[in-house]
Amino acid sequence: MDNTLFTEQAPALRDFFASVDAKDLREAAGRISARFGLPLDRETDWVEVEYDFNRLFVGPAAVPAPPYASAYQPEPTLMGEPALEVREAYRALGLEVPDRNATPDDHLAYELDAVAALGGAEGDPTASQVRDWFINDHMHGWIPRFAAAVREQPVVSGPIRMAVDALTAWLASARTETGIDQS
Repeated sequence: MDNTLFTEQAPALRDFFASVDAKDLREAAGRISARFGLPLDRETDWVEVEYDFNRLFVGPAAVPAPPYASAYQPEPTLMGEPALEVREAYRALGLEVPDRNATPDDHLAYELDAVAALGGAEGDPTASQVRDWFINDHMHGWIPRFAAAVREQPVVSGPIRMAVDALTAWLASARTETGIDQS
């Protein structure tokens, strides 16, 4: 199994989608660029990227591409059924999100963190099963719609587009690595 998917790529993506300011975004985008071999414009205005990131994913206004699985259900809700399913998966592994009840458990950054932690799960049948569920059922069920929501926006900064492209490529590779045929 390609452990760089879990030890390098997933953490770089996690850090990007968990960013809180322009500095975090710049550092995480640099890691994504290096881990995925994607170009990053050195002349980027990172304050503008931060504004774009907040507009797309954080708010304060309604966001066009919420980074939560529950937002992509037939009846979108905050802390919906996907968040509770993810919480149960974390519990099965003895994990818990750090700011429980402040940020929904199905936030993209938390899910990438869990998958990264489960990367080398081949020796543990429970962990391997949870990792495969995360990637092949849960994440595959919503990340393509999340990426489409970002891509359909009329203006998206280059680093955000790069991160979404890397996320899509990572999911396809992770599905192949866990036994889902992508052909």
